[in-house]
Amino acid sequence: MSLAQFNNEFEPVDGGVNKLEEDRFDLFALIKHEADVFSWEMGVRWESTDSSITDTNEGVTAENDYDFFLPSAHFRYSISDNGRVSASVARSLRRPDFDYMTPALLEKELADNDFLGNSSLKPESSWGIDLGYEYRLGKSGVVGVNVFYRDVSDLIEIASTGVEGSEGEGTFVLQPQNTGDGTVQGIEFDLSTPLSALNMPNTGIFLNYSWLDSEVEDSFGKRKFNDQSDYVYNVGFIQDLPTLGASFGATYRNQGDAYGRFVGEEVTTSYGADLELFVEKRWDDITLRLVGSNLLDASKDEVFNKFDSLDDQNNRAFDEYELESEEAGPVIQVMLRYAF
Repeated sequence: MSLAQFNNEFEPVDGGVNKLEEDRFDLFALIKHEADVFSWEMGVRWESTDSSITDTNEGVTAENDYDFFLPSAHFRYSISDNGRVSASVARSLRRPDFDYMTPALLEKELADNDFLGNSSLKPESSWGIDLGYEYRLGKSGVVGVNVFYRDVSDLIEIASTGVEGSEGEGTFVLQPQNTGDGTVQGIEFDLSTPLSALNMPNTGIFLNYSWLDSEVEDSFGKRKFNDQSDYVYNVGFIQDLPTLGASFGATYRNQGDAYGRFVGEEVTTSYGADLELFVEKRWDDITLRLVGSNLLDASKDEVFNKFDSLDDQNNRAFDEYELESEEAGPVIQVMLRYAF
């Protein structure tokens, strides 16, 4: 009997080994004023970045350097003992992911499509305005609403280069690109409070709801930012049982459909709701917690419209129409904590 010898040193895929060197130099200045009724804070930050990205397989190196000034101003005004108004204006920066910056080409990285990095990708920056109101309910409750607006420059999204992918007709080489300038606006509502007013001090409820809208222009016209849901919310409660040293609660989450579009493909994604329950028992130094999540067997459903070319997509001449659905069952966790 002979034994075969195996080589456990796997060769990396083309483009799978990269080296990134990044030098950053940041300076900031801040002045602020604190008072019971009116407080404010103003500052500015300068960020300088020099980066070098190398695909070690091909020996290709690319440089990406940039500088940004990021000013900000925040204000807070107490209009009553329980109510407070806040406002802010600021410029923020979103740096590209390292995976987006490599100059390498990865075949079949995104489903059947190839992925080509973009070493010249610019950071995404935005000017934002926020205005909010917060009201304290009793000793520990709070309710608040916040509206916001963002003016985004050099939006980063995955786009199609229009080049046919390694899998042939119907596939493309995809690349992160700066789509252009766009806007985002929305409103957020938060509530977290015990039900003391209803003579239920050991019962707490919470609710969070966010509504979003956005606009950017691509090769086909105006649309929302890719894969952005119109809304997302969660609601739940926690019931404490002090005499038993126990508690239980539930959380329900849901979000709206998301739509994404680039040359050759359009995807609409729908998400199922999620329900999570927990039960907890506490002793002096020990806590036992049972958690059940995804109790509604949440699914993710995707509708794909695929086209062979930009002209076909404009003329709605479909190459493929595809439906995909993923569903997961409940997850049960038991956790035991000991404090010492």
